[in-house]
Amino acid sequence: MRAALIKSNWLLIILLAYISNTACAQVRFKKGDEFQRQVLTRSNCVMQRGGQSLHVSSSSIVAKTYKVTDASENGATMIITTDKLTDTINAMDQTMIYHSEKPADPASDIQVNLQKIAKTSPTITVNNKGEIFNVKRAATVNDTLLSFTGLQLERLVPGAMLQFMANFAVNPSLKKGYSWTDNTPSKTTTYTVYAVNGRTITITYKTSILGQNLNSRINGSILIDNNTGIILKRYSQSVSTGYEIVNGIVYTATRRTAVTEVNLKK
Repeated sequence: MRAALIKSNWLLIILLAYISNTACAQVRFKKGDEFQRQVLTRSNCVMQRGGQSLHVSSSSIVAKTYKVTDASENGATMIITTDKLTDTINAMDQTMIYHSEKPADPASDIQVNLQKIAKTSPTITVNNKGEIFNVKRAATVNDTLLSFTGLQLERLVPGAMLQFMANFAVNPSLKKGYSWTDNTPSKTTTYTVYAVNGRTITITYKTSILGQNLNSRINGSILIDNNTGIILKRYSQSVSTGYEIVNGIVYTATRRTAVTEVNLKK
């Protein structure tokens, strides 16, 4: 009886280990690997101060390559290059167009900041889950000015995740309709499994971000590769309300943003 119980426990441990390995699929980075990421963002913002109102609309495309320059069993070192960055802003019957293949207008602070992003190639180290440990040569930009561009800036800081990697364990054994919630002091996200097949899982999510200049509510969906945890596609729509500070002047603001992201491994 005791021998049968011990055998049963060992079988349970082996089974749980197998499930754990399946649930925590990781990328096995190799030197020379390249990952490509393209993000299309459309944004509309209305800012008001007293009887004054300002309407700003923008459209941007950002294409990046993440090349693995070194890899080990624990993770990898990558260099991030911006292959293309375009941005169009319409405000007060005027249009600003920026393209990374052309020189920035030195008289435009926005274009100068966009040029910094386009021409800077950060180097990062990550583990096999895509968590960032170290960052070198990241661009320093004016976040207030760039808020007008509608760009979704990549968060390259220790502890953050690579944007093309899921920030939770992927489990292809989950059933359609299963949901869970991830809470932080300023952010709450509820995930729901929408569809599962042999290679991918589709998850919808709702996020609330509170306590910042702009409080946001985001609805979106992500298509994830079960074997690697790479986000193949991401769609999101958000509404943000609060205030913006421009040249020391406070404006109430409402921003609506739609984002489409596609990622692939070359």
